[in-house]
Amino acid sequence: MYCPNCGAQNSEDATYCANCGHALPRTETPGMDVPPQPPPPPQPGTQPSYAPRSSQAEVPNYLVQAILTTIFCCLPLGIVSIVYAAQVNGNVAAGGRAGALESPAKARRWAWISFGVGIVLGIGYLILVVVSIAAQS
Repeated sequence: MYCPNCGAQNSEDATYCANCGHALPRTETPGMDVPPQPPPPPQPGTQPSYAPRSSQAEVPNYLVQAILTTIFCCLPLGIVSIVYAAQVNGNVAAGGRAGALESPAKARRWAWISFGVGIVLGIGYLILVVVSIAAQS
């Protein structure tokens, strides 16, 4: 078999040219099974295309928001948000669509509650500091 690209001779069962790497055309003999050809190697400078992981829309888990509100706002309520955020991926993988939609809503709700409580406590602390400084003067 000769390569149509460079003209080099290759063995009959070769799928790619040994000289230039060009995909060799396969001739099918009636009644003979021909194994499927592997995909050609990617060309330099091209991006590989990937198939989507699933037909379902991605479900956000709000884990980053849960962690940030736990660290910076209110630890106990943020932990509740982290627990719900951690359940999202498990529910999606298990196919529990109702649980996969309920958990991120709860995670987001508890993250916002934690954020609100953290802001209220921060403002309350600031007021307490200003009042105590004013009382000492």
